Amino acid sequence: MIDWQRRPEAPVRVDCHIHLFPDKLFAAIRQWFERVGWEIRYPYRTQEVLALLKGWGVECAWALTYAHRPGIAEGVNAWLGELRRREPMLRGFFSVHPEDDNPAAVAERALDLHGLDGLKLHAEVQQLAVDDARLDGVFDLMEERRKPCVLHTGDAPYPETKPNLDVSCVRERLRRNPELVAVIAHLGAFQTEQYLELTRDYPNLYLEVSFTNYPGVEPRKPFDYAILEPFADRLLFGSDFPNLTFSYADQADAWWAFEWVRRDAEAFFGGRAKGILS
Repeated sequence: MIDWQRRPEAPVRVDCHIHLFPDKLFAAIRQWFERVGWEIRYPYRTQEVLALLKGWGVECAWALTYAHRPGIAEGVNAWLGELRRREPMLRGFFSVHPEDDNPAAVAERALDLHGLDGLKLHAEVQQLAVDDARLDGVFDLMEERRKPCVLHTGDAPYPETKPNLDVSCVRERLRRNPELVAVIAHLGAFQTEQYLELTRDYPNLYLEVSFTNYPGVEPRKPFDYAILEPFADRLLFGSDFPNLTFSYADQADAWWAFEWVRRDAEAFFGGRAKGILS
């Protein structure tokens, strides 16, 4: 029997991919998961999420949001800024929407007024491409401030790549903003190899590993985790907690099982993420 509350053996200190939302938005997201048949094993709200993470030894978590439609980013960012002020373990990642009147102004207020730490965009949920010219001002600001951008831009789980989820969108964004600190969520699956190659050209490009390695679930496409080892210095641990269909500890320990991860454990499970925000 799975112990859903088990503390990982892996020394997770920073989880750079968790989701927190206002209660009403959290409830709407959970309803969406139910409609598509996902059984979320941690159906908790913000304070329960944080209590569990602390109990598992997590010292810092990157709290990610997204504005799934125009007009809500400001409110979600303000909520997250207040939560970040109350919770020392959190680093807050704001959202913008390209259809808002001035996304760059939204980003500037998120950083300067709300004290948030970085940007999160979800290309599929928000139906955007990260090379959209309407986001140029946002990325120019993030590059200038050296603030990290977590980008969910991979094409998984779709059998065919949608145009806005192709690695070419990130490649073009980095061509325009070559010093941008970018963290690609979920290893950029299913285009992981292309993203790994892109790190050779952009020293501030990283990949985080959430939802890509967990026991008991057959991957939708075969993947050789050994190809990650030469790029270990660009990898960060993230979990996607609490929106998991499997055990948090099982996911963390599946990474801990790799000898090359254990060699790099301090950086992989926290030190590298701390460095990005320092």
